[in-house]
Amino acid sequence: MTEIVLENIDKISELALFADAYKKGFIKLNISKIARELNKDRKTVKKYLKGDVPVGIRKRNKYLDEYRNIIIELLSDQYRSFDYIDHLYYYLVREHGISCNRSTLNRYIRNDEKLNSLFIRKKIQKFYERFETGPGVQAQFDLKEKVKIIYETGEIERVNIATLTLGFSRYNFREIVLDTKYETIISFLAGTFEKLGGVPKELVIDNIKCLVDSPRTKYKDAILNIKFTEFLKEYNILCKPCVPYRPETKGKTETQNKKPSQLENYNGTYKDLLDVHDKLKIINDEDNHSVSQATNLPRIVLLKKERGNFLPLPSQSIQEKYHLSLKSVAVSKESLISYRSNKYSVPKRLIGLKVNLIIKSGQLHIYYHNRIVAVHQITNNKLNILEQHNLKYDIKEDTNKRNEIIMNEMRNIRYD
Repeated sequence: MTEIVLENIDKISELALFADAYKKGFIKLNISKIARELNKDRKTVKKYLKGDVPVGIRKRNKYLDEYRNIIIELLSDQYRSFDYIDHLYYYLVREHGISCNRSTLNRYIRNDEKLNSLFIRKKIQKFYERFETGPGVQAQFDLKEKVKIIYETGEIERVNIATLTLGFSRYNFREIVLDTKYETIISFLAGTFEKLGGVPKELVIDNIKCLVDSPRTKYKDAILNIKFTEFLKEYNILCKPCVPYRPETKGKTETQNKKPSQLENYNGTYKDLLDVHDKLKIINDEDNHSVSQATNLPRIVLLKKERGNFLPLPSQSIQEKYHLSLKSVAVSKESLISYRSNKYSVPKRLIGLKVNLIIKSGQLHIYYHNRIVAVHQITNNKLNILEQHNLKYDIKEDTNKRNEIIMNEMRNIRYD
């Protein structure tokens, strides 16, 4: 047997080269010396010399690796906005069909330096004690104002999302409103109560200017708008205004107001305002079928229990008082409607259908199935086209003007 001195061994894995000779007894090695030089245990050195080399750690492909470039593209998009990990998760579920859970996506982003740097994390919210109410007792109303919408054309529009959240079931009714005038907000509330088939006993509201003349403070009660007071009386509702900057008294809608921000996830892809309505419906339906963190039950399940506990609606004549007064018109094959002999554009999907008009503060508001689809400034222009509708028309040259130019040219011709 020959004693071998091993030199320049830097890695323990290199001992595997001598394993066959060592096991057959052809060489003798100083195990203790090798262990000291490699800073390893003697038993570990012996294992390598006997050929017991551990299998290297296999780099596993993570499920979300195939979506990594998509996530980078979404988080880098100049138009889109993902304020919360939930928003990104639900977008990927809806649009790309990922099947992992939310915590997997959160962990994947947190452990990826590039993704983590792209994702803008919100400040930790303060905890507020929840105020629980019985079935049919309370509803909370709020507005998510000035949500930024960007159309395919690059046109930017700010929309408001009206939200009514039922206190017991946490079920949400959401609708896009382009203005915050009294008639618009009251129409939303009245219409929502009709969909609900009843009226809650209490309505918690924020200090919305069109409803509250003087906000509630720590020292005095709110002064409500006279017309709003009449509405509350006719619907037999007790109103509870919140103290400004005190979200703990209105935590249910404060939490739910994060949901409409998901509309910004689709910025740059919207064809028109109807597209925005469609996405909001998807987001709202998804939310109402999901399990509420407060109740641990789906909102739509608890709604069935809550429905039978509301107060009855007022008479039909009272309900109709709070409907928007709309005029019905037909959409032409050019995707235009007529108002005072001038043409105004609407989304192309409405060609051949009937839409409804109402005038508000010098603006023409156009509705389809009670959903706002376009707003135009009323002008004296014969043709009024919104950029988002992407309608192109050739401007025909005035025939008389063209003939006049030809005649002038002919007069200047010199004949020899």
